[in-house]
Amino acid sequence: MGPSGALVSLVLVCLASALTDAIRTLKEGPMIDAEGREYKSFPQMDNSRANPSSKPTVRVQCTEVSMIIFIQADFYRTGHLISPGELFLGDAKFSKSSPCQAVPVGDHEYVIEANLQDCGSKLTISDGDVIYSNNLRFSPALGYPGITRMGEAVVPVSCHYKRKHTVSSMTQENPPLKFSTVGGSPFSLKLMTGDWLNERHSNTFLLGEPLHMKAWYSGPDSKWLFVDNCVVTLTPDPTSVPRYYIIENHGCFIDAKDGGLHSLFLPRTTADSIHFKFDAFLFQNELSNTIYITCKLKATNQLKSSPGNKACNYVQKRWMNVDGSDGMCWCCNGVCHNGLPKDDQNCDTLTLGPLMIFPRK
Repeated sequence: MGPSGALVSLVLVCLASALTDAIRTLKEGPMIDAEGREYKSFPQMDNSRANPSSKPTVRVQCTEVSMIIFIQADFYRTGHLISPGELFLGDAKFSKSSPCQAVPVGDHEYVIEANLQDCGSKLTISDGDVIYSNNLRFSPALGYPGITRMGEAVVPVSCHYKRKHTVSSMTQENPPLKFSTVGGSPFSLKLMTGDWLNERHSNTFLLGEPLHMKAWYSGPDSKWLFVDNCVVTLTPDPTSVPRYYIIENHGCFIDAKDGGLHSLFLPRTTADSIHFKFDAFLFQNELSNTIYITCKLKATNQLKSSPGNKACNYVQKRWMNVDGSDGMCWCCNGVCHNGLPKDDQNCDTLTLGPLMIFPRK
């Protein structure tokens, strides 16, 4: 091999070594902090200030709501500084979209800060972890026709969270699923598994996943159970804002009319219980992914449906009563009056939560 060939081989070896150094840190084991967040960011060396080249080329910081990526301008450690316009998060369709585009943040350093759900991030949920992953892309600008000095690069980046941790604007651990009831209440409200056979103890759902609910009355006297109304809020307070009623007007499942594809009461198996389901949702423009469900339940001696005691589904643009007598649902498009004396019914209001809803990607 001649001198020129040896020089080319040396350059290629150095370039390969530099690229390996640039991405090696991403293979290091993740770190878990005291609050359960798992980071793929990388500890600085003690001499990093004295020797800037010791800084990792790419490092990731994970917050409650965002992924922050810091990139050194000397991306390949060759002395050639790249432009922030050549760095973006996600696929090419996001390359022109701020916050998916890198911006200068300091001395020869750029940053991309994007919400966990932005820039095409992918969500993966395992038994113990919630993972948001994406790709940092370097796409060099076109130079002199026919000449390229740096190749494109794709660097995987991700944020790992323990499932007990709330990925939201609220820095708190996910408390266990619980009810808020009046002491000694004969009413119950629980999450059920998809086959309705067992109680579901996990309170984590994906956006759009059906929530299966069971309500029942266990008082000493035999009564018919009805769900008077159910409201979803961000806090245990059913009067807080924002709030959204999935059932109202004394048993009208209005969420089905507002776009809930699987929102309905199921046919009864017993008079003193009722099953219903609806799709998990989030409040638009709210960072919190924690919701609470508050339902007013009512047990009555009345043996047939009435405008004030019914279980009405909205099916094929019309109201249908799971107990028969569809005519009792006519008022769901207006105002339904209870029409029963208070001494003929037992009522209680139960709150179930918190439920964690994670967006699908």
